[in-house]
Amino acid sequence: MSRGRMRWLATLLVMAHFALALHYSIWNPAGEAPDEADHWAYVVYLARERSLPEGPQVTQGKHPPLAHIGAAALASLAEPAFDFLRANPDVQIQPEANWSPNFFIHTQREAFPWSGSVLAFHLARLWSVLMSTATVAAVYALANAAWPRQPGLALTAMGVAAFLPELAFLGGAVSNDSPAALFGTLSLWGALVIFRASAANAQRRLHRALGGTALALGLGLLAKASTAALWPAVAMAIFLGALCAHHRKTTRVGWKTAWDATLTSWRRWLLHGALVFVPALVIASPWLWRNWRLYGDPTGMALVRQTVDLRTTPWTWADTAWLLKGWFLSFWGKFGGAGHIPMADWVYALLAALTALSLLGYLHSWKARAPDERVALAVLATALFGAAFGVWRYSLVALGTDQGRLLFPALGAIVVLWLEGLQRWAFFRRALAAAALLVFLAGLSVYGLVGVILPIMAPPKPVEWTPRLHQVEPLDFGELSLVDWSLGEEVVLYWRSNRAPTQDWRTTLRVVAEDGSLAWEWRRSPGYGRWSTDRWPEGVVVEDRYRIRWPAWAGPGRYLVEVGLQVYDGEYATPLQAGQAIAAPFAPLGWIER
Repeated sequence: MSRGRMRWLATLLVMAHFALALHYSIWNPAGEAPDEADHWAYVVYLARERSLPEGPQVTQGKHPPLAHIGAAALASLAEPAFDFLRANPDVQIQPEANWSPNFFIHTQREAFPWSGSVLAFHLARLWSVLMSTATVAAVYALANAAWPRQPGLALTAMGVAAFLPELAFLGGAVSNDSPAALFGTLSLWGALVIFRASAANAQRRLHRALGGTALALGLGLLAKASTAALWPAVAMAIFLGALCAHHRKTTRVGWKTAWDATLTSWRRWLLHGALVFVPALVIASPWLWRNWRLYGDPTGMALVRQTVDLRTTPWTWADTAWLLKGWFLSFWGKFGGAGHIPMADWVYALLAALTALSLLGYLHSWKARAPDERVALAVLATALFGAAFGVWRYSLVALGTDQGRLLFPALGAIVVLWLEGLQRWAFFRRALAAAALLVFLAGLSVYGLVGVILPIMAPPKPVEWTPRLHQVEPLDFGELSLVDWSLGEEVVLYWRSNRAPTQDWRTTLRVVAEDGSLAWEWRRSPGYGRWSTDRWPEGVVVEDRYRIRWPAWAGPGRYLVEVGLQVYDGEYATPLQAGQAIAAPFAPLGWIER
């Protein structure tokens, strides 16, 4: 394939990923990505205060600020504020009947065309789109540096990254995962260029690589501290490059020669290491010094412990299995605010089969690899295991670490290693097989948005209501009426819009004992928080189910069920029944026996 055609295809893949991530950023509801609301709060603080937060109030303030500064710069073109994300009290992580997977209630304010703080939020998402798109290009460069004699591998690796569903998803979210992937991939690319330039004695290219790698490592630390897990891999590339430069001067081989080379070339690898790691530390030093001054150590772990759910039990083999399974599934793609919305099981089964083939490919043709390819493999594998070890160590402190995005500093290494293992089988070296693989992954990325996120975040279907439970006089609250209800251990309400509502209404259901004691109360957006009332058309009827959670003190007896309707952060509406106003904001629905 000619260079011109390679560049054309590479440009096409970059554009394809940009379009994918942009569509995720547009259509995935606001706040419905891992920690996105907290990251947005950090961005808003930076944009409005023009300073870094201190303490645990801004939870993502534990992270270095580079990724969030870029998002804040774009968000500042509008009016960044944390005033439109409204928590959904009915959110559920595990699927069940009437599942509410959304962490937030999405009102008409979030609808297009965006303005104010919602526009600022989408501008912040655009920053992540740009970062993930740059990551795709960086993967191409990394694969080319790892296996320069296999240009097809580099292009296909670029395609795998472009169509990785999780990268497209997080690339469309306010997060620091895409910048971590970008700077991690650039660091590894620079490390392999240092190795090859040292081995070839290409001094000009070596000097550029040393400076570029130092910059990537330093900026990586300022984007996400977990990129430090790649430093051993970079050090390995520098060391092996110096050894290879020495080997060019001798024809002897063996362990003694290798040891002599290590001793003889120490000035070279020590100098190159200093030229990379010292500037990187200097770049990151303001953040490290700030952590030391405020929290007593450069990493700021004292602050981290205040902002995460801490592990309180010893680590077990079951935890290891849980961690590995979670990494695998969510690296390819799990969606939602807690990474709790999976793709279909068959998708992961097929990806697991391909991964098994990739691992077998390394065993199948290990001896066929040239020495420089083995070095590249060792560097990339060290990066992968370094990132995995770092997350495992963090897992001893914090819960919820079974997310593949935490391995994103090594995303480039993972993609290149996975694909290279597959291409050790003759079938996958065919252009048609590579094209089929990319078409499959592109389809998965589209399916993740169109076939998973959009359907599961869609509002519940309205019910075809007829007065079938018992003859009751509807309660008129103005824009909404309660036209029917059923009482028992499960309370079912039927709300109808008298006209297209303009307000985000919240129901409050109360269970009160005969002596006036409040036994239970729940406040929500009708319909499990999945369909904000200001999006309802006129005349729609929505079913609203409640399971009463009885307190321990509630014994047998009669309990009164009451309902009220309130504008979000506003006043309760006065209910009318048969044209008569009910004095209290809570209208009685009837008694239940327990």
